[in-house]
Amino acid sequence: MKQTPIWLFDLDNTLHRADCGIFQLINQKMTEYLAEHLNLSMSAASDLREHYWHQYGATLAGLEKHHQHIDIMDFLHQSHPENEVKAALVAEIGLPQHLAQLDGTKVIFSNGPSFYAQTILAELSITHYFDKVFGCDDFGLLYKPAMQAYQTVLTQLAVLPEQCIMVDDSAANLRPAKDLGITTVWFGQTAHNLPFVDFVAKDMADLVRLWHFIDDNDLSQ
Repeated sequence: MKQTPIWLFDLDNTLHRADCGIFQLINQKMTEYLAEHLNLSMSAASDLREHYWHQYGATLAGLEKHHQHIDIMDFLHQSHPENEVKAALVAEIGLPQHLAQLDGTKVIFSNGPSFYAQTILAELSITHYFDKVFGCDDFGLLYKPAMQAYQTVLTQLAVLPEQCIMVDDSAANLRPAKDLGITTVWFGQTAHNLPFVDFVAKDMADLVRLWHFIDDNDLSQ
């Protein structure tokens, strides 16, 4: 790749370690919201949340389909409380320094709501590294791996798939990206080679090393 890329960065478990507490917090808040607004016990609300997540890939999708009276944006705000998110935040090691070493335009492409992504970036003091932030509310409350989400992001950025490198901790989210012609990087300690994964990066330092390799070699052939 001899041109500077458009980096499409996932957020949770990519730029910060959501499994260290934020995911647990969000799940708890979602369960509390379902219990209150659907008149369920906490146990029943937890079961419903997990059911929707497994069936549709996101709790909000189940709410949209089966509970149209629910205000989805209110649900998202209540389940992503700013102060508690900040308190639970654990960044990837050396994040600002590593981002500074990645040439090109950087964009957040997250399944979380955009206000949540902005909170994370601000708290980590890395907002200035990113030219654009896309959350699920920016593409019609869709979410990866829905193909329309990727197409919407590409259209809004006015770029070709071949110009982009997508970094995500979810292999399932990389398959549509690869189908579109985006270079894919599976991020995380458990990542490994798959047919639709172009590269593997175990951590941010590994991603920087990978970028130097890509930048030094013409991989478009």
